[in-house]
Amino acid sequence: MKVCRGCGEPLQSEDPGRAGYVPPHRLEEPGVVCRRCYRIMHYQEVAPASVPAERLRGIMGLLAAERATVVHVVDVTDWTGSRIPDLSTVAEGRLWLVINKIDLLPRETRYDRVLRWVEMQLNKEGIRAERVDLVSAHKGIGISELLDDLSRVENHVYFIGAANVGKSSLVNALLQAAGRPADGLLTTSRVPGTTLNTVTIETGNGNVWVDTPGITAAYRVVDRLCPGCLRAVVPDGPLHPRIYQLESGQSLWLGGLVRLDVLEGVRQPFVCYVSNRLRIHRTQVRRAKAFFERHAGRDLVPPCEACLPAVTPPATKEWSLSPGAAADLAVAGFGWISARGRAARVAISAPEGVDVELRPALI
Repeated sequence: MKVCRGCGEPLQSEDPGRAGYVPPHRLEEPGVVCRRCYRIMHYQEVAPASVPAERLRGIMGLLAAERATVVHVVDVTDWTGSRIPDLSTVAEGRLWLVINKIDLLPRETRYDRVLRWVEMQLNKEGIRAERVDLVSAHKGIGISELLDDLSRVENHVYFIGAANVGKSSLVNALLQAAGRPADGLLTTSRVPGTTLNTVTIETGNGNVWVDTPGITAAYRVVDRLCPGCLRAVVPDGPLHPRIYQLESGQSLWLGGLVRLDVLEGVRQPFVCYVSNRLRIHRTQVRRAKAFFERHAGRDLVPPCEACLPAVTPPATKEWSLSPGAAADLAVAGFGWISARGRAARVAISAPEGVDVELRPALI
């Protein structure tokens, strides 16, 4: 069976509306990609698709059966939404954690501090990783070192992660570093769900790599949005920290998706680490709900009108911030707001079912 080299889907020429479609006259061409991948590659068309849950369960079963090395790819800007705790059990002793997209952190970020933070979080959450790497598939940071170590792995290597963490981009960066030509690379886009099936890659030195479909889940904001809204939420360049001095009774709307309320506390700074495209509005806690009802879909975007049912109603979670320690209020698939170490009582409102956590400050 021939499969698309871009997304791994079996090729077919019977149904243009089904994944893997190729016009009949192109089906036997060497290295052919499906029509969906071709349009993503050449026209930057947005083409999200869902991956059946049973396919993902089957992949997890293969990891255990094959005793494969697992490269768990995590988006550094979305630690809350992109880590998969169960992998440390499935791949015990064979888990490599690769923290991707470090180029999206503010330019003054110290990577050694980020690495210590990751190791601290892994210990706190009981995730056992054989090694941890900080990389940028886009900028090539850490790629050559990772490639050298992967070349010494004798068993299969599976690349696993949540949708949109940059798994396929990472594999492409490794292949390019190994001298693979451009026509042998995987399909990538900024839209979750580009890879639909496993893609097996012979690296040329006896190693076998397997790229897998990204895991989507309702606990992340990005997995509830249309492609247009995604463009505003997914960062495409280094985050520009936006600082707001807030006092008791004030709120911030981050787009129309997430709201920060300061319920008690002295005036203090809150730093927003979200996509630079996302508009932020300051208002009063007592007016925040009415402000949303008046401006959602216009000044407060995303969500657009089509996405609104998927991200409402919101759920609200409160915390008491202790003085002296900087902390992050992180929303899965969205970003985080950093509080700078003064006592306060705050609340985050986010779409119901989306994970929100209070954690030690990343940067």
